[in-house]
Amino acid sequence: MLYYSRKESHFLRKRFQRRLYYIYGCEISHTAKIHKSVKFVHPIAVIIGSRAIIDEECKIYQGVTIGSNFNSDGAMPHIKKNTYIGAGAKLIGSITIGENCIVGANAIVTKSIPDNTIVTGSNTIRGKK
Repeated sequence: MLYYSRKESHFLRKRFQRRLYYIYGCEISHTAKIHKSVKFVHPIAVIIGSRAIIDEECKIYQGVTIGSNFNSDGAMPHIKKNTYIGAGAKLIGSITIGENCIVGANAIVTKSIPDNTIVTGSNTIRGKK
């Protein structure tokens, strides 16, 4: 709904944003650029900042945070197509997550990740897909 209403009035965007918050406990900014094919598998407690960019065919699980760090200019992650983000993962700062990546559950990512990579833990690259 946020994708559809981007071209509509500010009122509609804010209304959908508030509805997501009260029903699912999600904070998804209405100014984030999220492709309409992105799937929220379990849409509980997902937080996506205002400058985040999420490309097509990504899957996001519950408890994911995508936002900026305290020491930056407010830049946020760019998540490229066909990426899976596991439950509880945190993607912070001006980083790029490559195409066809898997971000493991509860991973903390503060550095850019190349295409076709699996990431677990805290910036630990486990290998190529």
